[in-house]
Amino acid sequence: MTKFTRRTLLGLGAATAAATMLPGCSGGKSGPMRVSWYGPDPVTKALNNALNAWKASGGAEYTAESAPFDDYWDKLATQTSGNNAPDVLRMSMSYFSDYAGRSALKDLGSLGIDTSGLDKDVASSGVADGKNFGIGQSSISYSMYVDEAAVKQAGGSVPAQGWTWDKFAEFAKGYAGAVQGSYGSSDQAGNFQLFEVWARQHGTELFADDGGKLATSKDTVQEWFQYWADLRAAKATPAQNVSAETTAIEKSLIAKGKAPVQFGWVQQVTFYQPLVKSPLSVLPVPQGTAGDLKGQFVKGLDLWCVSAASKHPEDAAKLIGFLLNDEKAIKAIGILLGVPPSKKARDLVSADAGSAGARAIKYVEELAGKVGPSPKPWPKGYGELLTGFGRIAENIGFGKATPASGATEFVDLAGKTLGQ
Repeated sequence: MTKFTRRTLLGLGAATAAATMLPGCSGGKSGPMRVSWYGPDPVTKALNNALNAWKASGGAEYTAESAPFDDYWDKLATQTSGNNAPDVLRMSMSYFSDYAGRSALKDLGSLGIDTSGLDKDVASSGVADGKNFGIGQSSISYSMYVDEAAVKQAGGSVPAQGWTWDKFAEFAKGYAGAVQGSYGSSDQAGNFQLFEVWARQHGTELFADDGGKLATSKDTVQEWFQYWADLRAAKATPAQNVSAETTAIEKSLIAKGKAPVQFGWVQQVTFYQPLVKSPLSVLPVPQGTAGDLKGQFVKGLDLWCVSAASKHPEDAAKLIGFLLNDEKAIKAIGILLGVPPSKKARDLVSADAGSAGARAIKYVEELAGKVGPSPKPWPKGYGELLTGFGRIAENIGFGKATPASGATEFVDLAGKTLGQ
């Protein structure tokens, strides 16, 4: 197998993080099946509950491992290099092509996982080179969470068709001016996944169809960096040193009542809502033209995969099928991994019409038919670009680079990473 390294494969730091080992059952000759995932505490609690249901149903023995997102990939790269990857693993589309392209994942096509009830885009989200290396756990799209009560209290309102980027900038400046000590929004300059929507709004996919090169232009990258630099200069978003201290959900501006807007994947509203008194509306991100949502997309971006080195492939496949289709597992997971990937699952978890989860489900269902086509799996090296984009944006925020030089640096990085 091709050797995995944290730099060339994942572009992460050098430290290897230990995953949290959770109790399962005793194993057989090759040890119990290992199940691994990333995510904050709510995700870990939900998946533990789903696995308890698996155990109670007579499912195969297992041990479980979990870690925060960045630590997870650092450890998984080391495990895979040592031929010791978990049997069942949660896989982000950010790194899917790296692992699938290096024969680290098993083709699930012959393992009999029932995907008949799944949304088409989710069921096929892990297909690469004609083989199915993963099955999506959810449908997700990018979104904004807006504290409309705070906006109204400040004398503002949310446009019925949503904000354009120009109008959003006006709003952010106006809110910051009206509410002392607050900002109109968090700073999203380093948000590579939101930038993809911006790139699509500017007429191109982020990557070429074959994944071999960056499709968006340097000018589009520079405009993005400049947009957020202008908002920082106007104090509509915080200075870089403040942003650096608000990356944790509980320390975010919206959780602290310091801004009425947060951006994120739709399911993450359930992480923020418990920290905000007023209901958070789930809305499309700003558009180039009001009401035009073709820059956005709905896609399965988190997958369940089986390691190519697994000694328990049949049990691993059965567990994945259980997590996707069993009523108890569906209820335990809710929307913490994204909007459920089947109508059956959505009906099971959306009974509370007033919940943040129900609003997230409604958001994704209403986007259907209005958004652009789903992009192909992100290319090998995506994780390095994700990290690099954030680093460059941070340097611009600290005054170590300009939007123009940052755009040049990123396009050069993309060329080197993607082999252009």
